[in-house]
Amino acid sequence: MTLRADLLRAGQRARSRYNPSMYRIAVIALVVVFVGLQYRLWVADGGWSEVHRLSQERAELEEHNAQASNRNAALQAEIDDLKSGEQATEGRARSDIGMIRKDESFFLTVAPPGRDQTSAEKDRQAAR
Repeated sequence: MTLRADLLRAGQRARSRYNPSMYRIAVIALVVVFVGLQYRLWVADGGWSEVHRLSQERAELEEHNAQASNRNAALQAEIDDLKSGEQATEGRARSDIGMIRKDESFFLTVAPPGRDQTSAEKDRQAAR
């Protein structure tokens, strides 16, 4: 028979092969590892906080890109219009640099002092 069986028959407690303090040390080590992994998950570089920040930055960049795309489409439409017809070029020259043809008459109306700009513009619109 074995020593363990002999001790149990004699009424003595059998000694455990494992030391209980070693279990405590192992549990403490596992808790420390778990806390370390949680820190890396929530706080450290590459954690959830950085993922959240990067997703917000990505949304802002996508919004900026959409605005730039719309602006580019409008500019491309204007370029196509300017390439295709003379009226668009003429209209652009009239508005930007004040172009007047040889057979046209130009009238400049100036608002009298004391009148605001909006009423002068209304008069100009009514004259057309």
